[in-house]
Amino acid sequence: MPKIKKETLQILPRLNIHIYKYGNGKNYYCKFYIGVGHANFKSKRFERCLNTQNVNEAKKLAIQHYQNWFREKIDTKRKERDFNFDLAQPYLEYKIRKYKNKTNLKKNDQAQRDKAKWNNQLKPLFENIDYTDLELVENVINNDLLSKLKDEGKSGNTINKNMSLITQIFKRGQARGIVNFIPDTPTQQVIDTPRYPFENQELNLINNKCREEFNKTNKIFNLEAKDFYNLCRSAGFRPGLEPLSLKRKDFEYIKSQKNPDEIFLKFTVWGTKTKPKHHPISNPFFTRNIFPEILNRHHYLKDDDYLLFPYEKNRNSVYQKVSKLFVRFAKELNLFYHKGGTRPLYTLRHTYATELYKKGTSIDDIAQLMNTSPRMVLKVYLGHTDEALVNLAKRIPSKFKIIK
Repeated sequence: MPKIKKETLQILPRLNIHIYKYGNGKNYYCKFYIGVGHANFKSKRFERCLNTQNVNEAKKLAIQHYQNWFREKIDTKRKERDFNFDLAQPYLEYKIRKYKNKTNLKKNDQAQRDKAKWNNQLKPLFENIDYTDLELVENVINNDLLSKLKDEGKSGNTINKNMSLITQIFKRGQARGIVNFIPDTPTQQVIDTPRYPFENQELNLINNKCREEFNKTNKIFNLEAKDFYNLCRSAGFRPGLEPLSLKRKDFEYIKSQKNPDEIFLKFTVWGTKTKPKHHPISNPFFTRNIFPEILNRHHYLKDDDYLLFPYEKNRNSVYQKVSKLFVRFAKELNLFYHKGGTRPLYTLRHTYATELYKKGTSIDDIAQLMNTSPRMVLKVYLGHTDEALVNLAKRIPSKFKIIK
């Protein structure tokens, strides 16, 4: 399928109809959301060639298709909200139009940079979320987005620019009547405050909360959430879609040639942020005592089924649920706020790095296990931990004179 020519894409406000051309094609197409339940539209979107090269005529024809569809199929109800189509793209197109004929090239370029920033960095975090849920939106911004940007080593100034873009998107959405709030974004103090790891004993308390919640509600999701937290803290995944995308076939046991009794659990993650394939290795305790419980929880599944939450189709939605649950439990245990900062789900990655460092693992090995660089390990994950600072203090020369 040819790609859409981005320079031809226009979005009609309120109706959210997309008008565009494909590749080298001459005629315009239109597309709009129609929801589920229509056998010939598995993408949940209506799309038609408009057989015209005139953009104004294309707009009129697209509106006609839209009106005819909803007039003839009055039972059609929109069941999903699309952050990208409803909020982000209309704002970005508006900003590009606003500066299109300006002589200030810096502002003109900024509109294009904002669009690239959204498509490449921010969009995945806001897919499949209900953007009318203030608590959910602020959790994504203040926990997931902030953690992602810090994990990538972004400066405070760059993080602020990303947060400003989100704010501007919501401001225009509010002005258009799509949302009725503008979410709070992290302050500069919060942005500059490092993320501190959990202690193992603290994470064990969160495990206990998962079991207690299961005993109260009998919902298997709480035990599966515990599986997810334990996997992230034991194998250095980026908490999110990396572990949630694992299939039952994406793990294997490997042995040492020198000592066949030693068994290691290796996972295969495809399409990571830094390379096409990565092999996390779990710690021995998880391999022996926890992973068998995960396998036995749904022992009848097939190789192509998901390893975690096998009956949940929407992986982004699952992540939002486990992230929200983790924050709730951490707050109930008075573990979320720590040393002037917060410790959301992503902090499990910091915990993994710190535990390896405590056991004497080299920075290079930690970087390889975590699929990142030694510089990032030092700067993001270990730079502010007590263990790292103690080791730094030990390297201070002990023999020098102080003049009183």
